[in-house]
Amino acid sequence: MLNQNFVHQHAELLTQADAILTAVGQGNDDALGKLPSMRLAFSRLVNSHCSVEIKLVNNQADTMEKDAEKSLLLRRFHDELLAWRADLMDCNARWPQRRVAEDRSGFVAAFRSLTDRLKARVSWEERTFYPAIFGQARRR
Repeated sequence: MLNQNFVHQHAELLTQADAILTAVGQGNDDALGKLPSMRLAFSRLVNSHCSVEIKLVNNQADTMEKDAEKSLLLRRFHDELLAWRADLMDCNARWPQRRVAEDRSGFVAAFRSLTDRLKARVSWEERTFYPAIFGQARRR
């Protein structure tokens, strides 16, 4: 059941990321004015989701019999998650509100890259990682 919560949170993460891209794409003052709170909410959801997910994965890893394939999946899980989160922090640092307003297309390109990687990550977790580690098939 807890994995279903992750699937729901994945959908919410993707929805929020798309909303950020839409707001910047609109480019009007009202949409851009909401952007800081949208980006903060997204970052908070990423942090809360990842901290719980990492804890659950680590607890599962401690109790399961590991083989070479599962060990590789666990390493990939942690390495790619760490890299993506670091890139999100870098994007947030490099793209303050003023710079976004001045170069909307530049921000969209940078953030779309993160969003595309997030979509691929979510798909991998739900289709490959969760079934292998938790033994339950996930469908999206």
